[in-house]
Amino acid sequence: MLKRRKERDSYYCVLSVEHVEKDIWHLCFDCPSSQACWIFLDIHWDTTLDFQAMILRARERFNSVIFREVIIIAMWAIWKHRNNIIFDGASLSFACWRKLFVESMKAVTLRAKPFVRDKINSWLSNPPPFFI
Repeated sequence: MLKRRKERDSYYCVLSVEHVEKDIWHLCFDCPSSQACWIFLDIHWDTTLDFQAMILRARERFNSVIFREVIIIAMWAIWKHRNNIIFDGASLSFACWRKLFVESMKAVTLRAKPFVRDKINSWLSNPPPFFI
């Protein structure tokens, strides 16, 4: 939308050192910063597959009922962090993304069904070693 309105001087990804014009696929899957987020969460995307198969494969590997919540919040945190850089002058920071992610996951528990809430709380309380 920004490009159509001609509101920015640059349309390159602010999360990447590469001069890649940003689009939603790049932001969520190809950008080195978002790839670091997925590695951190132990979610592996096989981008050689079609989109539906890619999602199904990642869900199988993740092996948890909270997969949907994790990927939605992770993408939301990537989007928010990107916007903080563009519009608020923030710096690229994995720690800032992680904080956004954890805070948003905790917020999900406020409205989630008890079973999902318990799974999220357990996952956040007993994270895999790479999460700490």
